[in-house]
Amino acid sequence: MIKSKIQPPFLKAGDQVAIISPSFSADKEKILNGATLLEKWGLKVRIGRNAFKILGQFAGSDSDRLDDLQEMTDNRDIKAIFCSRGGYGISKIIDKADFSSLKKHPKWYIGFSDVTVLHMWLNEFCGLVTLHAEMPVNYAN
Repeated sequence: MIKSKIQPPFLKAGDQVAIISPSFSADKEKILNGATLLEKWGLKVRIGRNAFKILGQFAGSDSDRLDDLQEMTDNRDIKAIFCSRGGYGISKIIDKADFSSLKKHPKWYIGFSDVTVLHMWLNEFCGLVTLHAEMPVNYAN
């Protein structure tokens, strides 16, 4: 167990953030509305290339969802990753993600519900502080 936790830098206007769908599929319009709100806060939003995919109840295949999680995790310019919504899909890919880049370039991960799996993993194995908070599909702008 890691005792000392890493807190990412606070977000500021102009920072790049990402919205991904690592679990269940989400309504495209709701994700875009969430992105609009984040942009109104002065953030630059990048949406994962697989965020709008639908495969059954999931946002694309396990590989699609992992690709977005890994790409945004590895991108040094991304300062926070917002999970669009919950669903148990994150449990299927969490052990395949490489979070080693977070030691040098920590970032915020935001979400709740089944995204708690991601929070627990990052807290326990990476020593990273995360935000158990509302997700973009629930934002009103």
